[in-house]
Amino acid sequence: MNSGHRKDAWSSVSLKYLPLKAYTLKLIVGINQQSVNTYLKRALLACLFLVCFFSSAYAESEVTEGYDENTEVTVKGTMKEVLRGMRGPVIVILQSGSKDYKVITAPPWYLAQEGIALTEGTAYEVTGSKYIARDGNLYIVASRLKNLSTGKISSFRDSSCMPLWKGHRMRRGMN
Repeated sequence: MNSGHRKDAWSSVSLKYLPLKAYTLKLIVGINQQSVNTYLKRALLACLFLVCFFSSAYAESEVTEGYDENTEVTVKGTMKEVLRGMRGPVIVILQSGSKDYKVITAPPWYLAQEGIALTEGTAYEVTGSKYIARDGNLYIVASRLKNLSTGKISSFRDSSCMPLWKGHRMRRGMN
């Protein structure tokens, strides 16, 4: 029963659910059934890869580029938690009274390069733009962070509200 063709994970994929039937392509282009199946499988995989790649890149730029001077606020509070994800900027939870704010700071490499330490339990004053993300949560995109214990001010945006790390390459091994 071996027809000389290699069996793979895609051998059980049926084309009966695809809008363009394989025999239609065979009539138009003059190619065989196996070539059509291979082509459609590769095209499907390529589309899935592109969607995954660009959706994560868009999500990251959406959070880091969402600064609007018209929504700028200043909040004082205590740093409750530092959230470091696999990608994107470091997000901290700032507790002010009974309210928690999610504050978007900068990429981890930039914080390390500038010597910015985000310490839980320390009082900070954050100036930044209020931002509602696609997930429906309210964030503050930080422009400036002041450690109220030491008085040290850390800036994340320039005068035109662009990230200070924009255009810089990640520098490994720098503290």
